[in-house]
Amino acid sequence: MLYYTEICLSPYEVPGEQSICIYISGCCNRCKNCHYPELQLPEHGDVLSKRISDIIDLYYSQASCVCFLGEGTGRQEEKEELVRFAEFAQQKGLKTCLYSGRDTFIEEWMKEFDYIKIGSYQEDFGALDSQTTNQRMYRKNANGEFEDITFLFWCE
Repeated sequence: MLYYTEICLSPYEVPGEQSICIYISGCCNRCKNCHYPELQLPEHGDVLSKRISDIIDLYYSQASCVCFLGEGTGRQEEKEELVRFAEFAQQKGLKTCLYSGRDTFIEEWMKEFDYIKIGSYQEDFGALDSQTTNQRMYRKNANGEFEDITFLFWCE
C-alpha cells in the first residue's frame, strides 16, 4: 500500500507540463544528501488509494500531468498500484510521470507512464539540471518508445 506525504502543483518536474506532484513515502534509495529524507520513512503520511480520486478531481482543471515522486518500498503490489493510479489519471485526460530515483533501466511495468525519471541522486554528478547528471528523464513518443529529454532541464 502506497503512502504520500504531500501534494503540490509544479511546472518544473516535467518539461512542458503543469504537474500534480504526489510525494510517495517509503523510498529505499538512501541517496547521500537526499533533499527529502522524510520520504525514506515507510508508511509515512496518508494512504494514497483513499485520496487519489479526490486529489485528481481537486487539481484536474489546473494540471496536464500527474507526477508520482517515488515508488514506495518497491514491492510488486505497490508497482501495480502505481500503474492503476496512472491509468486512472490517463482516463481523465492527464499525462503521467514516474520519478523512480533508482539506478535502473525502464522496466516493463513503468511503460504505462508518459514520462519516466530514473537514476539516484549522486551529489558529484548533480541533479537533473546539471549536464553531468547521472539521472535521466524520458518521454514516450507517438510510437510508444521512450526518448531521453534530460537536456530540457539544462540551463545554458
